[in-house]
Amino acid sequence: MQFFTRVIALAAAVPFLAQATPVKRAPAIGDAVPGKYIVQLKSGMSGISVAAHHAKLVKIHAANIHRRSLEEEGAGVEHEYNMGKFVGYSGGFDAATIEELKAMPEVVNIEEDSIMTTLELDARDMTTQSAVDNWGLGSISSRKRGATDYIYDNTAGDGSFNYIVDTGVRASHKEFGGRASIAYNAVNTKDQDTAGHGTHVAGIIGGSTYGVAKKTTILSVKVFEGNSGTTATVIKGFEWAVNDIVAKSRQTKAVINMSLGGAGSTTWDAAVTEAWEQGVLAVVASGNENVDASTRSPARSPEAITVGNVQSNDARYAGSQGSNYGSGVDIFAAGTGIVSSWYTSDSATQSLSGTSMASPHVAGLVSYIRGLEGAMSAEDVTARVLALATTGRVTDRRGSADRLAYNGNGR
Repeated sequence: MQFFTRVIALAAAVPFLAQATPVKRAPAIGDAVPGKYIVQLKSGMSGISVAAHHAKLVKIHAANIHRRSLEEEGAGVEHEYNMGKFVGYSGGFDAATIEELKAMPEVVNIEEDSIMTTLELDARDMTTQSAVDNWGLGSISSRKRGATDYIYDNTAGDGSFNYIVDTGVRASHKEFGGRASIAYNAVNTKDQDTAGHGTHVAGIIGGSTYGVAKKTTILSVKVFEGNSGTTATVIKGFEWAVNDIVAKSRQTKAVINMSLGGAGSTTWDAAVTEAWEQGVLAVVASGNENVDASTRSPARSPEAITVGNVQSNDARYAGSQGSNYGSGVDIFAAGTGIVSSWYTSDSATQSLSGTSMASPHVAGLVSYIRGLEGAMSAEDVTARVLALATTGRVTDRRGSADRLAYNGNGR
């Protein structure tokens, strides 16, 4: 049911004259989106209460924009959120409207919308896959450093679902064998992956050659056109994925991967907590700024499995684009020089590095475990992933957990 009516913004053509146009830098992670906000309402508000709030919003916004110039107007509501007890909306509003919203008792939080980006850098019927370009498969299936073969059970994530909140997925790629589909697009009407990141992530999760869970079902939830977008749009994609999992009773079979990040956000905290309370697990990248992951979202969410990036020598990837660290990082996985599927053709591959590549190793592992051991709650599969992990291998952890992802095959 649509509880919100749209505020129709006026449009005007304004001539622009200038002798020189300054070069603008590309939006960076955490940058505010001018004039855009995310509004969180009281937990579990009814549809009638939400509609009443929005009726007040329409009147307030309309009155304020008539007092201001067209250049200062907001665009009104753009995304609506209704995920269990997590209720709210986002859009463009003028400063006066925001100040009035802050005084409303049903409004619990207002944040400026901001930029989020992808996070890549400039034991039953066991099968052994001979060494491929992706050394991460060897890492995840052996307690010993330097393993090159991938040893896995032939169940291979069969019956599981991976929702990939990202740049889209080239579903026709041969790595997916018809197991990938376009599920939802929160950003525009171009469903194809035009950046490659989501296709690469999907291949690590479930590609027939490069994937951890080679039989899992892959669902593309597009939230970026290119490698960046807004928090408001990413949360909309996440909300859709959670609602779809709950509606189809897939909580014990599905996981959401988010190889993306932005500034620390209480709105993200609330969204991931609500997903967890509905039984939905998210696996997320810790980020590539070489800082404490507690400063980044959704990495800092305690209910998510937050994944750091190791190199082939099991050292945390460091440097200016190093893997984020700290007590919020639950586990490490291979994330440096990882080959996987690419978006330019149905057979294309690419090598990328970053926590974006580490996170899907663990999302794939979640599905692998469920395929092998049966349907499992978010809480139980999280505990299983953490209990199976190899200890004593990752160096330079900087306060992160002493865990390296492992599939439990006994080697």
